[in-house]
This record gives sequence, structure tokens and C-alpha cells, in this order.
Amino acid sequence: MREGNHFLHRWFFFEIRSLLVLVFLLLIYYQTFPEKRILFRENKLVYLPENLESVPLENDWVRLEELPPGSLEYLVEVEDYRFYRHRGYSLADIQSSIIQAVFMFRRLRGASTLDQQLARTLFLSRDKTLTRKLKEIRIAQALDEELGKEGVLEYYLNLVYWGRGLNGIYRSSKYYFNKHPGRLLPREFKALVQILKKPDAYSREEVRALSLEY
Repeated sequence: MREGNHFLHRWFFFEIRSLLVLVFLLLIYYQTFPEKRILFRENKLVYLPENLESVPLENDWVRLEELPPGSLEYLVEVEDYRFYRHRGYSLADIQSSIIQAVFMFRRLRGASTLDQQLARTLFLSRDKTLTRKLKEIRIAQALDEELGKEGVLEYYLNLVYWGRGLNGIYRSSKYYFNKHPGRLLPREFKALVQILKKPDAYSREEVRALSLEY
């Protein structure tokens, strides 16, 4: 019995190592061969290797410089503290996600970096499969390369889902606080960032109450 458990244990570790090596090699491949490219077409982005068109870009576009002081720093701190150190994805988070999927029989976790969240918002479904995860990483790398860090932040803020059928900082700011994003108080912006992980879980009144805690 012990020998059987020992064999099973070794088999699991072999499988997880093999999977991590495969992911690592694929990431090296995607970085080495510059096939990942983003094209601007009318009011959409296009991921050229697969000719994927993004969702339409918002008309009420908000520039980063219009936001309250400290907004970007707070967003990065809460949503992706490695943002300025990675190239669109976090290998540590990918490893953790795969380990949980294999050993704990959980679905692959959602996107972790801002680039990956943006890739999913623009181009992908919400299916949590390894195939979709790899595609998400490739697109995230392309976005990071083509848009740069500030570009990723600006697109993210203007497109991310904020609950109640609202996408983008302009609409969410108008709905939750009845003001243009440029007139948000820092504590109000922080409240909006805090609800990003579960945007539909909060009512307008709850978001306003949350802003008073900062």
C-alpha cells in the first residue's frame, strides 16, 4: 500500500513538473518569435496571429492624467503589484494556478496580471482552461509590448468591467458617484478599485459607503 502511495505521489510530481516545463518552453517560444502583434483598426484592436478582433473601444475615453493623484499607484498595488516588473504575465502566479489545478482539482484561476485581465476583456471568453490561459498569456505579452505599461493601464481602466453592466472608468464613475472620473476623490477611486474582483456584488450605496472607509 505504501509503495502504491509512493508511486502515485511521484507520478503527481512528475506530471506537474512536466506541465510546468511545457508552459515555460511555450513562453520562451512566444517571446523568441515575434509573431504576437496588435493592430489598431477603426475602434477596435486586432490580435494579428489569430485575426481576433477586440470588443469595441469605449467612446468616453479617459486619459490617465485626468485621474486623481495616486490612482495608478493604488490600482497597481491592489491588482498587480508586479506590474512594472513583468512582461505581461507572472510566471509565479501561473505555477501556483497549475499546481492548484493538478493537486487540488480546482479550475485554473482567472487572470492575475493587469495585462491578462485586459487580454481577457478585449478578446477572450471566460472559460478557465489551459488552452485559453496560454492564449491569454500570448495576447497579454503582445499588449504589453505594443501598448507599453501606461497604455495597458489606460486601456484597462477604460474597458474593465465594473459591475451593473458598466465597462470603463467613465461609466462607473458616473453611475456610482455621479461625476466625471477627473473629479473623483482619491477615496472614491480606491472604492472603485476595491470592487473590481467582484463587481456585481456591490450596489451603488455600498460602493459609496465603502469610499468612506478610506
